[in-house]
Amino acid sequence: MAPEVFVEEWQAQYGSPMLIAGEDLPGGTVELAEQLPADGGFTIRPATATDPGSVAFVDGVRRGDAHLYVRDDDVFAHGVAGAHARGAALCDGEARIDHVRVARMIIWGGGQQVPVPQLVGGWQWQVASIHDNDADAPLRELQNRMRQAEAELAERLAAEGWLVVADGPLSFVRSRDLPVCGYVKTHHRPLLPPELHRRVPELGVGDRTPLFAMGRERYSCYTRIAAGADHASPWHAVARLEFPQSAGLEAAHVTADKVTCMLPRYAGIPHTDPRAPQNLQPIAALERQLRHRLGHPGLSTRAVRGAARNLALSTGRNP
Repeated sequence: MAPEVFVEEWQAQYGSPMLIAGEDLPGGTVELAEQLPADGGFTIRPATATDPGSVAFVDGVRRGDAHLYVRDDDVFAHGVAGAHARGAALCDGEARIDHVRVARMIIWGGGQQVPVPQLVGGWQWQVASIHDNDADAPLRELQNRMRQAEAELAERLAAEGWLVVADGPLSFVRSRDLPVCGYVKTHHRPLLPPELHRRVPELGVGDRTPLFAMGRERYSCYTRIAAGADHASPWHAVARLEFPQSAGLEAAHVTADKVTCMLPRYAGIPHTDPRAPQNLQPIAALERQLRHRLGHPGLSTRAVRGAARNLALSTGRNP
């Protein structure tokens, strides 16, 4: 058999949607939670779903502005100055971006506690400390702070009655009985047994696989949100959804059907988004707004340098 060549619309500079570093995927045995369709197929076409009503897409962005180092006698520690922002794209008859919050932080490793002075122009940073002194630990902590802020917003909106689609896994969502769906655009490794994994490409647009259990906390399924062009990858436009197990299988089934029917209308458009179609239009618009709210990276780095210089002057050291 001659080899087949596929072309993915997801642009190459963003890496492959089929091979990225995993993000806290639950361990343990993956088992189907729903039965396979009676016709022997692997795909489920949800019945015509009712209008999901008010939908909130929640996401966050973060940026490291400067690597920092502190020396206190013989102790040397790493740090990072950066910012993260989170918000929601709300769709309830009209689309708008709301609940935006920006946090500027300086995070020290090695347990260091070094206050940084506020700078003229409104520049100020929340200072945090972690025990890990690995060079990349402060940046990882900045990522975790962003994810925690996203989860807090997702839980609050779900409690207010929104159907929430949170970009990424549900790792940081603690209120497990709310209508929250984690939306995972990329796939690090096969999660299903080989005989089922190879059937995921059978999905049509608006189909989903049966729900399967990931550990004891999450149900998940795959869905296809857009049709592919000629020579598209078999996994083109396939995303993975996550739901809290504690809400119960029936609640996960209902939410999965609603989200599966809804997502194709929000699929990204290739000529406007290099990560289309998996990067949903509301999430792309939200990310643009959040990055704008972070401000210019050059100005942020300059402000950090100015604060470090002022700190040196205040302690009698040469800046």
